[in-house]
Amino acid sequence: MTDHDAFLGLEPAGLWAHFSAIAGIARPSGRESAIADWIAGWAETRGFPVRRDSVGNICVSVPATEDMPGARVVALQAHLDMVCVRAENAASDPAAGKIEIVHDGEWIAASHSTLGADNGIGIAAAMSLAESKVIPHGPLELLFTVEEETTAKGADGLDPSLIQADVMLNLDAESSGVLMIGCAGSAWTVLHWPAPREPVPEDWRAVQIVLSGLRGGHSGLDIGKNRLNAIKGIVSVIRCVSESVPIRLCRLEGGDAFNAIPIRALAIIGFPGAMASECAGSILAAQSHLATRYSATDPELCTSQTTVDPRGLKSWSEGDGDRLLDLLSVVPSGVLALEQDAPDQVETSNNVGIVTERGDVIEVHSLARSSVASALEETLASIESAARLAGAEFTIIPPVVPPWRVAPDSAAQAVVQEAYRDLFGREPRLVTVHAATESAIILQRIPRLDIVSLGPEIQHAHMPGERVNIPSVIQFYDLICEVVMRLASSSVGGRVAGGSSVR
Repeated sequence: MTDHDAFLGLEPAGLWAHFSAIAGIARPSGRESAIADWIAGWAETRGFPVRRDSVGNICVSVPATEDMPGARVVALQAHLDMVCVRAENAASDPAAGKIEIVHDGEWIAASHSTLGADNGIGIAAAMSLAESKVIPHGPLELLFTVEEETTAKGADGLDPSLIQADVMLNLDAESSGVLMIGCAGSAWTVLHWPAPREPVPEDWRAVQIVLSGLRGGHSGLDIGKNRLNAIKGIVSVIRCVSESVPIRLCRLEGGDAFNAIPIRALAIIGFPGAMASECAGSILAAQSHLATRYSATDPELCTSQTTVDPRGLKSWSEGDGDRLLDLLSVVPSGVLALEQDAPDQVETSNNVGIVTERGDVIEVHSLARSSVASALEETLASIESAARLAGAEFTIIPPVVPPWRVAPDSAAQAVVQEAYRDLFGREPRLVTVHAATESAIILQRIPRLDIVSLGPEIQHAHMPGERVNIPSVIQFYDLICEVVMRLASSSVGGRVAGGSSVR
C-alpha cells in the first residue's frame, strides 16, 4: 500500500528509497525477522559482513573508505520495530506492512496510522551512508535492535561482542536541532486482576459504550499535553452512569500499546430494563462533560452506545465490578511531577496504556517514566499498592530502564556540537527527553561507549497521523555524515578538526 510517488524528487534520494521499502515491511515489536532478513540481504549484496545475536539484533560491518585507513570504528544504532496504531476502520494496517503515505508540503505523513519514521528514518539514514561512494568514513557498525517499543529485548540482551566501536550515534531522537544527551528511566508494569463472572440478572438489558476520537500520542513525549486517556475516560463514563442507574460491568477494554496514550476504549454494562432512558441519558451527560473538559486537546471525542443482547451475557458482581473500576481509577496516569530545575519539563509520569481480557483475568498494562530513579521507584510502589488493595497481581516486565545522562567530558557530544555549529551556524539544543531510550540500556551492556542521540523532526509518534519533516531529514543526514567524517579523523577520546559535509 506504500505510495512510492510520495517520495519522488526527495533528497537524499538513497535515504528515501530505503525508507519507502522499509515502510512496506511489517515490523511490529516481536516480529522483526522480515525487516532483519531484508537488511541482511541488502548487506550481503554489497559484501558487508552480517552478524546476529541470540535475541535477534543484527549488526552490519561496513569497511572504511580507502582514504580513511586505520580510522576509529563508529557505531550507528537504530531499532527495527515500530508502534502499529491505526485509526478505527482505516485501510492502513502497519502491522501488515500496509501504510497509506502522503507527501504534504514539507512533510511525509501517514494520514490514518503510524508511519514508522520512528525509527525507520534512522535505519534508512544508516543504510544510505553505508552505501555512499562520496562520504569518507572509517569502519562503521550498523546496529539494528529489536523490540525497542515494547520490552527493550534487543538492547537488554545485546551481545557486546557485536560492537567494537567506542563511540555510538543513536539515530532515534525525534526533534530537529536537538542533541539528546539524557533520558528518563522507565518500567513496564502489568496487573492481573482475576474475578469470575455470573449471568446478568433477568429482565436486565445491556449496552456497549465506545469512547473514541481521541488524539492519543507518545506516552512520554506527549504525556504533558493533558490529552484524555481513553481508559480513564471510559471509567469516568461508567461511574457517571452508576450514580443514577444500578449496573453490572460485563466487559472493559481499551488501548493498543502500553507506551501510547489510548485513543479508544469500550465497555459493556447491564442495567434494569425499566431504566433504559436513564442509562442513555447518563451516557450522554458523561460525554458532554468529557467533551467540554477536553475540548482543546481532544476536539473529536465522541461516545456511541449500542444495544447488546443480554442473553448469555455475564457480568462481574457489583462488588467485583466496583473493585475493578476503583483499581483503574487510582492507578496513576498522566504527569506526576515536573522537573525542579526546569518546570516546563515532565520529571515523572505513568501511562495506563492497555486494559484487556484473557479469560476471566483482566490485564492492565502501564508504563512509568522518571528522570529521577527514586521517583520511578515511588511510582511503581504506588501501582503495586493499588494492585494489592484490589486483589490484583503486580508484575514488572524487565528490563527496568535507568535514567541516562551523557558524561560531562563526552568527546562524541563535543564533536556533534561542533559539527552542528559549523554546518548550520547555530548551537543545537541539549535536552534530556521524557522517554526511555535504548542508549541507557546499551550503555549498561557496553560501558565504554560514548553515546549521543540525534534525529529529524517527527511529530505524532505512536499515533495516527505520524509525520516526518523533509527539510529536517536533510539536516539530520548531513549532520550524521559530517560527524562520521570528523570522528574518523580523530584519535580515540580526542577532539577533531572541522570538515565539510558531502551528501
